[in-house]
Amino acid sequence: MKRIIIVFGLLLFWCTAAMGQSKEFMELYGKAGEALEKGEEGITTVEISGKMLQELVPSKAKERFSIVNRIEIIRQIKFAEWAPKGIFEEMERLAADKRVYEQMSLMNVEGQRVAVYKAPYGKLKSEYLILISKGGACLVCDILGNVSMKDILDLLYGK
Repeated sequence: MKRIIIVFGLLLFWCTAAMGQSKEFMELYGKAGEALEKGEEGITTVEISGKMLQELVPSKAKERFSIVNRIEIIRQIKFAEWAPKGIFEEMERLAADKRVYEQMSLMNVEGQRVAVYKAPYGKLKSEYLILISKGGACLVCDILGNVSMKDILDLLYGK
């Protein structure tokens, strides 16, 4: 009986650890999804799995250490200029909260503000929260996987 309880506890821990992005991010991502279902204009969400990335870029997927093989999932929320800003402002507050994320970079490039935040996830994985805004348009991108800050900057600005 004791062994069954220990095995069950380990399974529960493993399932919890394998869930993906931070709980806080997923709550806000869910709110954006609800806004979409209600038909609020100006919000779009995109979700791309690591397997889909490998299918989209098969030449890179053949390279053993390619970032395409190290990203598990990407989630994005795009806000057009006329979209309600509440969710984006919540994302900014979440990013600024030092309990979850650490600010890695803050850049202004041609009137575009780019902030990159990082949270550890498991042993070799990290979660990167990227907030991009220009004028009234905003983008939130959350990337989970065995990726580095260099990988993220390469994705943002190319090699």
